[in-house]
Amino acid sequence: MEEIIECIIVGGSEHGLVRRKWWDMASPALPLLASRDGHLCQVAARCASGTHEKCYVLLHPHATGEQFRAFLQTLSGHNGSACDTDFAGSRRIASAA
Repeated sequence: MEEIIECIIVGGSEHGLVRRKWWDMASPALPLLASRDGHLCQVAARCASGTHEKCYVLLHPHATGEQFRAFLQTLSGHNGSACDTDFAGSRRIASAA
């Protein structure tokens, strides 16, 4: 069943932009998103976004490690949630206690 998810882009010309798209939550594949400059952004983390738990952080190919770390720190500070960057196992959402 498709649901709307939030995709937050880190890096590139759309750094910090939130885009919403339809996604089949039963799909084993992770979301991908083409940025306006034509680069493919890939999932780096899945986060809780307030009460909306369908939020993915997507990295632009030009994103730096510092941009990613700063973004995760900012996100954790604003809504009290933590991001899950372990996609080898289950797709859980980690929440800070």
